[in-house]
Amino acid sequence: HLATMKTKTPPLNLLLLILILYMLQGVIMGFMLAMPVYLDSRGAKWQEQGIFNFVFYPFSLKLAWAPIIDAVYISRLGRRKTWLIPIQFLLGIILFILSFYLTTLIEQLKIKTLTCIFFLMYFLLASQDICVDGWALTLLTNYNLQWAATCQTVGKTIGRFVGFTILMTFESANFTNRFIRKPVLLSEKPYGLFTINQFIRFWAVIFLLVTFCIALFKKERQENNRLNLRGTYLSIFKLFKKKCVRQLALLVLLSPIGYTATQAMTFLVLKKYGVPRETLGLLIIPSIFVKILIPFCITQTNRPLTWYNRSYLPRLFMCILIAIYTYFTPYILYQWYYYPILICLFILNESVVYLMLVSRFGFYARISDPCIGGTYITLLSLFGNLGSNLTSSAVLYTAGWIKPDKLAYPLLVGICFLLGCIWLIVQYRTMFRLQALPIKEWHLVPMTIASDNINEKPLETSL
Repeated sequence: HLATMKTKTPPLNLLLLILILYMLQGVIMGFMLAMPVYLDSRGAKWQEQGIFNFVFYPFSLKLAWAPIIDAVYISRLGRRKTWLIPIQFLLGIILFILSFYLTTLIEQLKIKTLTCIFFLMYFLLASQDICVDGWALTLLTNYNLQWAATCQTVGKTIGRFVGFTILMTFESANFTNRFIRKPVLLSEKPYGLFTINQFIRFWAVIFLLVTFCIALFKKERQENNRLNLRGTYLSIFKLFKKKCVRQLALLVLLSPIGYTATQAMTFLVLKKYGVPRETLGLLIIPSIFVKILIPFCITQTNRPLTWYNRSYLPRLFMCILIAIYTYFTPYILYQWYYYPILICLFILNESVVYLMLVSRFGFYARISDPCIGGTYITLLSLFGNLGSNLTSSAVLYTAGWIKPDKLAYPLLVGICFLLGCIWLIVQYRTMFRLQALPIKEWHLVPMTIASDNINEKPLETSL
């Protein structure tokens, strides 16, 4: 009976709730990914970009407070809403206040001030991610947990599209004047359809409205949380006693080393070679459909880690192809074929990237113990985030020391490719072994299923 339940498709209302929460998260992530481009347009150097890159570290450190969010809560509010509601309200307020000062901070290149503000925002976003990850596992306990990965990937993809592509495209005065105002015979303006300040002010209001609706209208079902705060922290060490968890942690920690240069530097290099800022945003649009379609293609897979394994080498080769094409950008930028080929390369690359992303999180969702769902997924995700952030920072700092500057990008992509090949050879068999382990090997104790009856008498909680 349990096996049958695990293949069921979740109700639409649950999927929409999880999707919206991940989408809000994705909007802020996309907005933060656009910030280096805005800083570069004001003359920020590679080292200054490296400093700003520290804003992304809270996602690598969130294991430190994930057990608090998992174990400490107010029963009357609900285990996840206890934290989710104040965190999202605070994010909305910070965004609203920032909307009055952001343009000035960017123009004056106040890198340290921006880094501190965005670090705080990313800290709150990481905390929100813990809540949503744990809540998704609870909501989908009786259904196919691969849908948790699908909702996360699709939601964040839509959010990043809005926060990155929509922002950079329609905030551009050049794009708006050429393709919107001119066709409808409107006079040109020195600004786009909206400013960056107006954009984040709008999403601040959306954050507040969505949070208000969840606080009023969404009730949490009861969870049987058998661990207190101390027990939840101790569970981290107990999990690390498991050989399979240690192997998986090392695997995802080192995996970004093969593609980090392409991930961290490509858009910045394209802009330095003359690709307009708004065009960078437009280049993402065709791949959005692939990013949304890919997660649905593997919702029924029983071997998510195998998909991750087999996608790694194609991703490495895509990094080389993109690097070669980017290197020749100054010579072919104004040829008719330049952008069509670049878009095709991006689509192929994003297909592999999202196969790896959704399969990895799908594996996390399948093996995580729901009683410490937020902490468990945070533990596993921490190493992937930490590996990505450390290698990205190292690549950006190293690029500043390579002369001439033009050689930094292709040289670092080549080095990363070789390191990635070594990683794949060493870890290839390990991934197949981990995929074959039974679920009980990943749990602390046999899994319990939350009650669907929200009117049952609450069990004892930590507060």
